[in-house]
Amino acid sequence: MHNYQNHTVDLSNCDTEPIHLIGRIQPHGFMIVMDATTFQIEQVSRNIQDFIAHAAPDALVGKPIAEICTSSEFPVLQAQLQASTVLNPQLLTLKGRQFFGFLHETEGRLVLECEPYQQTTDEKRFERTYAFSEFQTQLNNKDTLLDQGQLLVDYVQHILNYDRVMLYVFDTDWHGEVIAEKIKPGTHSYLHHHFPSTDIPAPARALLEKKHVRQIPDIGAAAVDLVPYLNPATGKPTDILKSELRNPSEIHLEYLRNMEAFATLSISVMVKGKLWGLITCQHQRPKFINYWMRQTCNLATKAFANAVLASQEMRDISVLEHYKQLEEALVNQVIAAGTITKGLFEGKHNLLDLTTCSGAALFADNELAVTGKVPDREQLMQLLQWLSDTNKERVFYTRELSRQFPAAAAYQHLASGLLALEISKYNKEYILYFKPEIRESVVWAGNPEKPELAKANDKIRPRKSFDKWVEIIKGKSLPWTLNELEITQVLLKDVIAIILRNQAGRLEQLNRNLHNSARSLRRKNERLEDFTHIITHNLRSPISNIQGLYNLYEAEPTHETGAEVMRRMHVVIDNMASTIDDLNAILRAALDQQLSQDTVNIAGLVEKEKQNMEAVLTETGGEILTDFQAPEITMPKVYMESLIHNLLSNAVKYRSPDRKPVVHLKSWQENNTFFLTVSDNGLGINLDRHGQKIFGLFQTFHSHKEAKGLGLYITKMQVESLGGTIAVESEPGQGTTFTVRFDSHPG
Repeated sequence: MHNYQNHTVDLSNCDTEPIHLIGRIQPHGFMIVMDATTFQIEQVSRNIQDFIAHAAPDALVGKPIAEICTSSEFPVLQAQLQASTVLNPQLLTLKGRQFFGFLHETEGRLVLECEPYQQTTDEKRFERTYAFSEFQTQLNNKDTLLDQGQLLVDYVQHILNYDRVMLYVFDTDWHGEVIAEKIKPGTHSYLHHHFPSTDIPAPARALLEKKHVRQIPDIGAAAVDLVPYLNPATGKPTDILKSELRNPSEIHLEYLRNMEAFATLSISVMVKGKLWGLITCQHQRPKFINYWMRQTCNLATKAFANAVLASQEMRDISVLEHYKQLEEALVNQVIAAGTITKGLFEGKHNLLDLTTCSGAALFADNELAVTGKVPDREQLMQLLQWLSDTNKERVFYTRELSRQFPAAAAYQHLASGLLALEISKYNKEYILYFKPEIRESVVWAGNPEKPELAKANDKIRPRKSFDKWVEIIKGKSLPWTLNELEITQVLLKDVIAIILRNQAGRLEQLNRNLHNSARSLRRKNERLEDFTHIITHNLRSPISNIQGLYNLYEAEPTHETGAEVMRRMHVVIDNMASTIDDLNAILRAALDQQLSQDTVNIAGLVEKEKQNMEAVLTETGGEILTDFQAPEITMPKVYMESLIHNLLSNAVKYRSPDRKPVVHLKSWQENNTFFLTVSDNGLGINLDRHGQKIFGLFQTFHSHKEAKGLGLYITKMQVESLGGTIAVESEPGQGTTFTVRFDSHPG
């Protein structure tokens, strides 16, 4: 039987193999899958009776977990299963026999795995404790990664006694290299050999990040099935990715056989939570390693990972300090030169001083400056365009530019390595550093491009040859060091600060100019906005009156009616012409940022509005009554005309159908405050409901074909622009009173 019922794996699809759904385990232990709440057994490995007598697997499915232990053992087992903090492993006693128990939860199921418990003598524990203490002491005394790595593989080989122990490190493309190794005499060495990323595909790497210790004691051992294969509660295979015993991928087992490795143990090297490398142990005969020894080597690997992290974070302080002094001198040079380009390229120091690069370029203010060995101008401009279009990082660096930007292959001898510092993506402004190509030899364990093709079933199988195979790598530069990355980012910040400082004077002056003109521009815009509303709103009434006079003549087209209509229309047209003249005056004044102050006669404006409204007043029998105790006010005439027009037209427009419209206008003055009220007996407004939005734009409160929701908004805007206030009192069905107040001469 294969690992999957309906899935076949070879090298063509191993990168997507669902290894978490393998339904078989290795035979050195047994597995039980149970409901996490009821502890009812749902699946069990077929070999359970090899470890617990009279525990037939088919009979256990559907039974409670108590079936695998005695009545006295069950309370302890139940407490271990229900514990909020799961300890792995735990010492379990089942039918009088002790086991290492490994427990984890997956998709609402509990997976319990057991392997026989092995007692360790005090002598062995003391011996391993001492050896581990010595290992840590020596690890702290090693200065280089290679020395630390060699110490680790020596220690692991001493503890486990495998034929081969390797420290396998991943690169950025997930290819691996053996950088340290400990082997027994007669065992083939893979030291400094490289392995392609396909040897450890993505699903396997994901597993290694979650399950740090993985053992295969015997690659030839017959795998043990879970009974049943599909979980009866879910109808699908159970996810056992975190399992200790899960059977390995068939592709991986074949790969190990091709390497003549019959027992393996791997330990993940995790640095900052990411898979950095592996301790890979191989033996030419089956070999089981108990939990104590596995855990000892795992702790040693974690100590090594901490040392790796410390090494990665270390800096060459003297070199970095030298770079900082050069960077400071370069910045002072830029300040003295007055321009970025002169300061970075024409003084005692230049951009090349801050790195081990062979060329540098700057594109700023639409000018390109270069020093050292760099691509030509056209190539540089194409590179800048690519960076601007595709790069999302402020600092971009690579040692293999042509791999990401194929056009760079034409000049990889000059610029295989690129460090790009973004000043402005929008303007394609960058500082560029270049490193030339180096040729390096990579020793592979066999040709990674030539997997074997199995003739029997035409499936692509793992390669069988791991002989030394040398490849010449082209198109790569020396890597960018941490010091280079750090000091150039400091330079970038300083250059941007200088650019901003150079612009600060101009920006400050511009801000002053903007501040000085903002108020007058804002006032002009307000006047122009007023003009827009006035011209559209104030002309509607006379145009409507003309329409009404035309309708009057059309209803009675006699000579007398025509003469009367023409007389009235002449008055309306004269008023329209006067209004247009006033509007032109306010437009000119707004453009000049000034409004003339006029002595406005209130009665004259009301009379003009009555003439414009004559048709509707005649039709409805409406009256407009006045009491002007303060007959004049000094303000822009067109504003007061618009105010009276809006309030009077609204009073007549929203009249009650039960009575003729009567409107009262009154003005008076108290000390330096001018008041004007307009009261009507119309429909009124429900202020409890509409009071908060009565002066809002496009707000209407009654159904009327001419209702636009502009009049009151314009009125309030104009009154407030002149420093006044407007208030309203109203009762539904009774009428409305608007009160306008100006505390001094508006304008």
